[in-house]
Amino acid sequence: MKRISAGLLVLVAFLAISTLGYGGSEVGDAAPEVKPGGWINATGPTSWAGFQGKLILIEKWATW
Repeated sequence: MKRISAGLLVLVAFLAISTLGYGGSEVGDAAPEVKPGGWINATGPTSWAGFQGKLILIEKWATW
């Protein structure tokens, strides 16, 4: 029982500490500037100012 309690305490402490550095965005914050490594269609705008007044669809995915 003591072994399970100690393991659970370590797990909870790790989870609590891992969230301390999280400084996510808040609702209403301005979007960060787009700094692409490369665009597939490089003829379009490459900054948020270039998209002013346009609908933006951002698709984010990974293959892991």
